[in-house]
Amino acid sequence: MSQQSTAPNPLVREVYEELGALLERGDDTFVEEGPAVLADASEQDGFFDGVNTEHAPEGEYTRAKVMGKPGEHVIRFMEWPPGYVLCPHEHHGRPCFEVLVDGLLSVIDMEPQPIGEDRYRMEVVGTEITEPGDSAVVDPRKNEVHAVYSPVRSRSLHVYPEDNYHAYGYVLDETSQQHGDVYRRERFELRER
Repeated sequence: MSQQSTAPNPLVREVYEELGALLERGDDTFVEEGPAVLADASEQDGFFDGVNTEHAPEGEYTRAKVMGKPGEHVIRFMEWPPGYVLCPHEHHGRPCFEVLVDGLLSVIDMEPQPIGEDRYRMEVVGTEITEPGDSAVVDPRKNEVHAVYSPVRSRSLHVYPEDNYHAYGYVLDETSQQHGDVYRRERFELRER
């Protein structure tokens, strides 16, 4: 997973401040109004001036910070290679959302079902398919654990209420294959930029 930082342009700074004002009104307002704010801003001429992400090689995705101040929310620009699946994961009990720029993304909500000490089976509880201009919301009030699938090369803007450098993911437990798909929860580090 590679990253690249860019200096925000005035349109990005404006939407960043607007998203921050929504977040000050609470997580509900942030996820209810934020996706439309970002989608509208990203359609303005000049929004992507200086905003880019590296080309995602096979088997990896990129996550470039567009704008984020320490201890505050962050906007990231991601590229997903064709056929990429991001393992089921969670975001510290906070909501987030994405707006698809191009390609096609599926966000799959999953419910971990405990089957033993730190072992889970995943139950799919919903799937949201986004096309360019569409948004998807991860809302822990409904379901926090989700996976992302990109059938084609895709790029998306993601907004998180805080810029964490680690997450918790659910990875297949290779030692339990005789019992079907069994996952274990692991902490993994994200790059710091």
